[in-house]
Amino acid sequence: MAIIKIIWSEGLGNLHRQKFTYLAEMFFYSCLPRQESWFPPVDIFEVPQAVVVMVNCPGADRDLFEIRLDGNFLYVRGYRNLPIKQGRVYQLEGEYGPFERLIRLPFVVTAEGAEAAFEDGLLKIILPKKGH
Repeated sequence: MAIIKIIWSEGLGNLHRQKFTYLAEMFFYSCLPRQESWFPPVDIFEVPQAVVVMVNCPGADRDLFEIRLDGNFLYVRGYRNLPIKQGRVYQLEGEYGPFERLIRLPFVVTAEGAEAAFEDGLLKIILPKKGH
């Protein structure tokens, strides 16, 4: 796939720029294949005795999370339904459907004593460091 570089002319006003950018994004976005699943943003923090992983997935179904740990790799899987069950969709910029992340943790952790909670759209996973 070619990379397209747009060079703006000084004569184009801001409004024309916005219109052109919108049309270009809509055209190129519609040509891209949709992914089978999407990848929610992840934040990883270290606290004295654990690694804390925050997965940003608002609207996800709390009953459909799957969390697995293998050494220092964490696998998180879930599902986010469309908020509207019937009717037409005119614009869909959010990601919906299945999601998954394979996260390499900075330390080897243990599943013993691990905790997970889903609140306000954030899945918070606390994984104790091995040997602490």
